[in-house]
Amino acid sequence: MRNHIFAPMVFAAALFSPAAAVAQPTDYYRPPLDIPVYLSANFGEIRVNRFHTGIDIKTGGVTGKPLHAAADGHIARVTVAPAGYGRALYVAHPNGTTTVYAHMDRFTPEIEEYLRAERYRQKRSDIDAFPDAGLFPVKQGDRIGFAGNSGSSSGPHLHFEVRQSSSSRTLNVMTRGWVTTAAEDTTPPRIVRLHHIDVDTMAGVPVHSRPRSHEVKLNVDGSYSLARALPLKAGPNSWFAIEATDRRDDVTNTFGIRSARLTVDGDERVVFDKDGLLFDENRYACASVLYPVQRNARWGHEAVALAMRGNNRLGMYKKATGRGAITFGRAAEPEAPKNIRIDVEDDAGNISTLTFAVEPDPAYVPQPRPAGRATSPYGIVHSADGLSVSIPGEALYEPMFYTQEAVTPAVAPRADSIRPLSPIYRTGDGTSPLHSAMRIGIAAADLPATLRPRAGLASISAAGNLSWAGGTWSNGSVNGTARDFGTFCVVADAVAPTVRASFADGADLSRTAGITLTATDNFSGIASYTGSIDGEWIIFERQASRGQYIHTFDTERLRAGGSHTLEFTVRDGAGNTATLRRTFRK
Repeated sequence: MRNHIFAPMVFAAALFSPAAAVAQPTDYYRPPLDIPVYLSANFGEIRVNRFHTGIDIKTGGVTGKPLHAAADGHIARVTVAPAGYGRALYVAHPNGTTTVYAHMDRFTPEIEEYLRAERYRQKRSDIDAFPDAGLFPVKQGDRIGFAGNSGSSSGPHLHFEVRQSSSSRTLNVMTRGWVTTAAEDTTPPRIVRLHHIDVDTMAGVPVHSRPRSHEVKLNVDGSYSLARALPLKAGPNSWFAIEATDRRDDVTNTFGIRSARLTVDGDERVVFDKDGLLFDENRYACASVLYPVQRNARWGHEAVALAMRGNNRLGMYKKATGRGAITFGRAAEPEAPKNIRIDVEDDAGNISTLTFAVEPDPAYVPQPRPAGRATSPYGIVHSADGLSVSIPGEALYEPMFYTQEAVTPAVAPRADSIRPLSPIYRTGDGTSPLHSAMRIGIAAADLPATLRPRAGLASISAAGNLSWAGGTWSNGSVNGTARDFGTFCVVADAVAPTVRASFADGADLSRTAGITLTATDNFSGIASYTGSIDGEWIIFERQASRGQYIHTFDTERLRAGGSHTLEFTVRDGAGNTATLRRTFRK
């Protein structure tokens, strides 16, 4: 048995080198709002499987606050989507950066008119448009629209970013002094606990022990130490994760840390610094944390891995000597303890420090060999008992022992017809994240022919709840993809969506500015929609969080007087459709 931390990965040789940060005067950008800047989220906060790519600025819980261009430039991109950034503007600046304003309520009339024409030209309500550089020049402070709550937003706020235009690398505006908050920050980060993991290598696979979690205490001088002041015992190879959070003066939000540093016997080994992020790197958040802890943590509470494990190419690791491994040899004479120092810093430069010692454990017993089949850097294809799984090599952060089995979990009853139509299978152990999707196929040759066009995969939560995971029936099995290991089965959704209108057939809408429809689906969700008046395609704004679809009457396109016919069709993820038809007078 060999003992080398993370040794099997063939691409673990070098750190990713991000593009150089853009150096600008701190007054190059003005605040995008006219109100004092208070944050609800900071740059790089670790969310579920990703980092937060900008800052979230509070708008007092209301929509409609005027937004202004942060610097001279031109509007380079306009997007409208029911999720993600919702309504967003991108302003390109001559210094090589682009500012992004997301979750907006509306744009200026000139931009709205351009957007309306583009949507009708492309016949797309959701759109990603790129105006010519000379079409919408802006000066610093020009009004470009109004803050809102569109897209994947849980409340009114402005998501603001500064990116490098050439690479779209998002930059930490707080540490560069480009945005100043109204709330002071004299509060250092809070170190919550330390996690220690031993690693052994078996059949070319790194086997990580269960994390040993250690409580910490805050000393009178502001430093941290372990609650039990004894040297930690470690095997030949191990690594640490630091769990921490941050606060600012005068606000109640918790925030993510800015950086963490690991020093061993005075030698700086690991530097993790959220100075910027390429979007291609965002999923590496999964490999940069203690995943079982982080996936259940609230925003602003982070368990950062002080080691670069396996196929982790995140540019936030500025240094990772020895990949961050704490190693002890197997010499006859016991080695001296190693003195460990971990520094955690916030955006304002406040630092908290934890110090402790770790020594070799003479009674260390290597990890037992896990059950399952050892994968390689090239992934795995495994088929047994009606389940086939294909995991490409690039989906794995490191080799693993893969298991899959038929299970009989309790499934929460549903009022509709959705239920498991196949055996239920568990894939993986739930502690190993995937960087990209694996393919799943579940045998379903006996599925009735009437259900096959509406069949797909469902994932089953720990509470027994079914969730649509997509996929289609083909050649005797239902095939789909998944970005996480879990528990899966075949289901069929044969129930069409429901569409309701806010007016009765034949209603007089002459004094109404538009139409509001509501569409809901029982399981697989609304996948697409389209609408027309008198046979001509029309724009609908989708408010996904409320299930609403809003059309504002276009006086240039809708003839005045007489009767008109509205037709609106939605399709769910399983291919079921529903169409609503209404006549109205305008």
